[in-house]
Amino acid sequence: MAAFSDSESSPSNSVQAGTLDLTLDGSEQTVTFLDVSNAEPGDQGQSSVTLGNTGSVAGIPEIEVDALRSTENGYYGRENGQDSTPNDGELDEHLELRVSIGGTTIFPRTTADSISVGNSYTASSAIAGGGSITFTVEWWLPSDTSDLAQSDGFEFDLTFRLQQA
Repeated sequence: MAAFSDSESSPSNSVQAGTLDLTLDGSEQTVTFLDVSNAEPGDQGQSSVTLGNTGSVAGIPEIEVDALRSTENGYYGRENGQDSTPNDGELDEHLELRVSIGGTTIFPRTTADSISVGNSYTASSAIAGGGSITFTVEWWLPSDTSDLAQSDGFEFDLTFRLQQA
């Protein structure tokens, strides 16, 4: 007895992984986004960098503090003869910082000397593939800042990461 039959093929079946690709201000290069000089008591400001995900998979931003430097850059005015720490600046004891991602505070306003190397901060929301979010550092140098902070500096290095959501 004869029976009908038919067959079809299904070639090139595949599974391809998605990607996470973090950019800072649209670049994969190192970015310095905060560079203030000649700050004086009463000054304040903010600076931002855009964290982008040019990949296809949503990712949650993480920020880690890699290095902190409090620099003493000489003695000026009343600071001369009053500063007992010739190798350590005092600006970090007065400079106030607040950090946010996408408008959500991840580091509340406090003095810079409360930050530690190794501190890590995670955003509360993911960046979709092709999306972006803003990382902002706000700073204040209060009007009652001590003369000991004159010419001193505070520097920090951050590492930004994107982890799959």
